[in-house]
Amino acid sequence: MFNQVNSILDQVLDVVQVGSLWLARAGGVLILLTVILVTFEVLSRHFVGRSAVHATEITGYIMAISASWSFAYTLMCKAHIRIDALYLNFPLKVRGVLDLLALLAMALFCVLVVGAVFDVAMHSYSGGSTANTPLGTPLWIPQVLWLLGLTWFSVAVCLLSLRVFFGVLSGDTEGVQKRAGSPTLDEQIDESNKEAAQ
Repeated sequence: MFNQVNSILDQVLDVVQVGSLWLARAGGVLILLTVILVTFEVLSRHFVGRSAVHATEITGYIMAISASWSFAYTLMCKAHIRIDALYLNFPLKVRGVLDLLALLAMALFCVLVVGAVFDVAMHSYSGGSTANTPLGTPLWIPQVLWLLGLTWFSVAVCLLSLRVFFGVLSGDTEGVQKRAGSPTLDEQIDESNKEAAQ
């Protein structure tokens, strides 16, 4: 039974990884847009003597949105920073339990953050809040885009937590390590060599 559940969750997580990759790419495009906006603003100040765009406000929104859109991809690729000096010395079963505890803590944090951001976005929308800037941006627009990335991240964390939970229960230490475990230095070197070969 657990093997079937693990297999289904692996397939779902593969789809989540692809979706996360596209969200991260969209965030990267937004960052490039920021570069263009800032460049245009600097040139317009230099040649025209005033700003033609309000890059400061827009780039602030873009940075928050693009960061939230990349969180899930970072999680799925295990690219987040870990302090694993002790972790790597434990047996795989203990590491799996530690991974599960870390993911559950992250899932709880995500649910709380998504709830708070949802409340803020709904309050901005219902109250007609706008930025106190010349653009007067309706604040719910960047907040909803920010919420989208955080919600996707929460879904990814919760699904990964389920996969690790069932993996720990079924004794699938290799599957847990593959999905959520911190890679050893040898694994990181092997991965770098594979990427260099491609």
